[in-house]
Amino acid sequence: MNGRHIFVGPFVKKEERNLQKHDGFRFTNLYVKNLTDDIAEEELRDIFGVFGPITSVAVMRDENGKSNCFGFVNFEHSDDAGKAIKNLHGKKFNGKELYVGRAQKKSEREAELRGKREH
Repeated sequence: MNGRHIFVGPFVKKEERNLQKHDGFRFTNLYVKNLTDDIAEEELRDIFGVFGPITSVAVMRDENGKSNCFGFVNFEHSDDAGKAIKNLHGKKFNGKELYVGRAQKKSEREAELRGKREH
């Protein structure tokens, strides 16, 4: 059509597309929360490193250097990120239950929360 290729396929809701992405593990950056306030990047790298090569680890800290109890782990391969979620989400670490999931942009997170409130 007008010199462009067109793809025609079945309609898939955005929520279902996001689930497919999550189930297919097509992402590498993970959000991790419920960390202890004294955790170091090296410790987080050790915990997640068993699942595959990591490109970066960041623990978010306040102005005093104390952990805000969340951080990010970015894997080299999406399959490794998926393994980390399956094995670490909900596991106890230093008395806290870890949340491990796909890191989302702020706009994605807000849209998801809006959708949940509307239903």
